[in-house]
Amino acid sequence: MEQDVTGGSLPGEIRARRTAFVARFIVLRESKRSRAHRTIEQMEWSDDVTATELAERFRKVFVENGDNMVPVERDIKRALAHSSRSLNYFINEYSERSTLTFIDALYDYERSNKLLFGDDEQPKLGGWRLPQELERQKNKNK
Repeated sequence: MEQDVTGGSLPGEIRARRTAFVARFIVLRESKRSRAHRTIEQMEWSDDVTATELAERFRKVFVENGDNMVPVERDIKRALAHSSRSLNYFINEYSERSTLTFIDALYDYERSNKLLFGDDEQPKLGGWRLPQELERQKNKNK
């Protein structure tokens, strides 16, 4: 379980750290193609899942897919480091933006890009499918 600076566990901190991890992971992997992304895009998790636990779930998908783990490990390590560094500055924002599905995290990523780049100039999701497409597929499979 994630720990606060005093050694106690805080649900808001768990959500914030997990959100920061997923947000950074999306950015780090957006230009890379992998079938593992298709599995990760469908993932859901509970509110008490930590960034470290989610990183392990992501790692397992890449291993099972047979991906080269060197760049994957690098990206996971960087995303976890980001989740620790940025927490001191953005804990409230990341906690409020917390999601329980990867699809919702992709929607959050789109909103952030619109704020940063405007409607016309935001980067494309190369390694990830559009959240609207994933939502349609999920609803079709129900």
